[in-house]
Amino acid sequence: MNHPRSAWCAYGALLLAMALPVMAAEKDELASALRQLDQVQAALERARVAAVQADPADRGRFFFDYRQATSDLNTIRDGIGRYLEPSRAQPRTLSVSGQFRRERP
Repeated sequence: MNHPRSAWCAYGALLLAMALPVMAAEKDELASALRQLDQVQAALERARVAAVQADPADRGRFFFDYRQATSDLNTIRDGIGRYLEPSRAQPRTLSVSGQFRRERP
C-alpha cells in the first residue's frame, strides 16, 4: 500500500500530538512524586527524633536505619530530577538498597 508523503507526515504529526499530553502528564506526576518524597522525608525525620527521644529500655534488638532511608530517598529524588531535566542523553542507573532494618551492635 503506497501512501503519499503528506499522509505519512500527517500520521507522524498525529502521533506527536498524542504523545505530548502523555509526556506532560508524566512530568506532572513525577513532580507530584517529588513533593511526596519531601513529605516522606519530613515524616522520617519526625520518626527519627521520636526514636532518639524514646526510653532506651523500650528499644528493641533492631532499629530503623534512617540514614539509609534518607540516602535512598535522595537517590530517588536525584533520579527523577535528572529525568525531568537531563544533562545528557542517557540517565544513569541508580540502585536503592531497600534494607532499612538493622541489628543493634
